[in-house]
Amino acid sequence: MSGEMGAADIASALAFFLDLLRIDSPSGGEQRAAGACAAWLRALGFAVESEPVAIGDGVSVNLWASVPGDPALAPVLVCAHLDTRWSGLPDVHRQSDGWIVSANEVPLGADDKAGVAAVMAALAHLVRNDRRHPPIHVLLTAGEEIGSAGVRSSRRIHGQLERALVVDAEAPVGTLVEAGYGQARLFLRFSGRGGLGPTSVWRLLQEATRRVGPGLSGELMRLEPDGPGFEAEVAVWMSPDTDWRIAKARYQSWAAEIKRRTSPDDVRSQFLYPAYDVRSSGWLQGVRRRLERERLPSACVRMRDGCDANWLASLGLVPVNVGVGYERAHTREERIHEQSLEQLTTILVAALTEP
Repeated sequence: MSGEMGAADIASALAFFLDLLRIDSPSGGEQRAAGACAAWLRALGFAVESEPVAIGDGVSVNLWASVPGDPALAPVLVCAHLDTRWSGLPDVHRQSDGWIVSANEVPLGADDKAGVAAVMAALAHLVRNDRRHPPIHVLLTAGEEIGSAGVRSSRRIHGQLERALVVDAEAPVGTLVEAGYGQARLFLRFSGRGGLGPTSVWRLLQEATRRVGPGLSGELMRLEPDGPGFEAEVAVWMSPDTDWRIAKARYQSWAAEIKRRTSPDDVRSQFLYPAYDVRSSGWLQGVRRRLERERLPSACVRMRDGCDANWLASLGLVPVNVGVGYERAHTREERIHEQSLEQLTTILVAALTEP
């Protein structure tokens, strides 16, 4: 590509990623990771601010940074998340074939520390090489793994921001997410004192998940003992082809029917992510053109798992979520290839650079 990626920028993505892996940052405990990123951003000369985020009984932070750019261009929000689903530090191994893995029980945490590191390296490249780019608002969020708490509670995502580049898709580098499914969870608790037993509830829920309604699909995630009783959890996905308000109403009607048929002692419903669709957006097409201009491969997909992109869309932004390259997220087998960090950094620079 024009303005070739320098070895220093590529190395910085890998180095910063390895540094982040040495910092424990479970949801609600992102402060140290935010501090490391703030120091990096300030060293590049950017203005940095923290935004408090209430998570559970504690307070964590979103990290914001402003990167000046060409004022004639519409600004872009660049978003990745600081938290990992599990606490603890991975035993990081760099294998001879280029894969980075964890050798202990703690998942690696490439979701989304690899995304954060690539964002940092891309910003460094833009500044050091004086590339023309729009004003960039960097948002590193807390609590993405628990329903995008950081995005949902932010008071700084304002109407002047219309375009977003989210760096968090569990997909090969070069993937652009053109639509994302919505998701809700239904939790049912049964005391075990009379009423339906586990086998009857299991059969009813298995049947119900096969007929959730047009544009919706369901899956019984678990049915397990809970003290003297038992608890069930059902996931429902909502297609981006169905209007979100209609899908939500269909889900609520279906959940009410489940409650009527099973008579649980307690029922709780949670909307995790709204669906979104950016297939017709000029921003998605613009990102694709930028990658094509630099002869970088890309592929558009739908994503079933939700992330900050879903909630940014609900706030009126047009998010393009890009593949980070990590695999098997949240498991002991989670891994990422060193080359993915290099490729992702190159793609972010291309997506943010104007000719």
